[in-house]
Amino acid sequence: MKKQNWLMAGFVLLAMMGLVAADALTIPPDQPICRLYGMIQVLGTVAGVIVAAYAGFILTSSNEINERNNSKMLLTGVVLGLIIIWIAPLIVKNLVGAANVCGW
Repeated sequence: MKKQNWLMAGFVLLAMMGLVAADALTIPPDQPICRLYGMIQVLGTVAGVIVAAYAGFILTSSNEINERNNSKMLLTGVVLGLIIIWIAPLIVKNLVGAANVCGW
């Protein structure tokens, strides 16, 4: 039991030594990662709109329950994917405590 206490105290001390004050993270919009994210955002949105149109077409024109359920699942996936793509910078900003992430 004492060994566990010493190990835990050691881990706590190591963790406390690693904590330092730092400036807020800023990632300017001209960085390559921001340009890559912008391209992914645009291409993902275009692909999502195309797939959503296809799923809507299948949903409205099909008479089979199985196909309609598959198109509903596809449409749900598109909506969730678009939400993730567009909200990702805000999530990163809040998790990291950044001041500016790619202009957001």
